[in-house]
Amino acid sequence: MAERLTPEQVQKLRLLALNDAVVTSKTMSGTLDEFHGLDGRTSALVRIAALVSMAPDSSSYRWAMDQAMAAGVGDEEVFSALIAIAPIIGVARLNEGLAHLMEALELEVLEG
Repeated sequence: MAERLTPEQVQKLRLLALNDAVVTSKTMSGTLDEFHGLDGRTSALVRIAALVSMAPDSSSYRWAMDQAMAAGVGDEEVFSALIAIAPIIGVARLNEGLAHLMEALELEVLEG
């Protein structure tokens, strides 16, 4: 059976949903200790997938890829994660995100 959230964790989620200043600050700084169930590699892949779904500028991807590489994540794993989210985010968002990610990795989108 899957692990359930503790009552304290549920309360933190409620406070986060209500935009509580303390809980939001801890969440955004990565110091909300109640939720550290992902290892560094998985966390890095999730962050990159989230970035692709949002399609920010290339500097965000460079930071995320540096974090992923520091955690031991390889390029093939990153692209496998992106293929896994493709049905969720759609082709247009995937293409836009991949273009930014490839730019951050200094890869040419088009062979020239």
